[in-house]
Amino acid sequence: MSKKELKRYKVIRQWIEGYITGKQAAELLSLSLRQVYRLKKRVLEEDENGVIHK
Repeated sequence: MSKKELKRYKVIRQWIEGYITGKQAAELLSLSLRQVYRLKKRVLEEDENGVIHK
């Protein structure tokens, strides 16, 4: 897992656990709100593998 993917995973986990909002996650990752919702869905389905580039 690259540093970028690790950061994405950590930020999405913080959002899932309620420490930050979706909007904050999007800002931290420089992504759109729609894209972080997609990432969140993949993390919930595949855990760490959800953020790894395929």
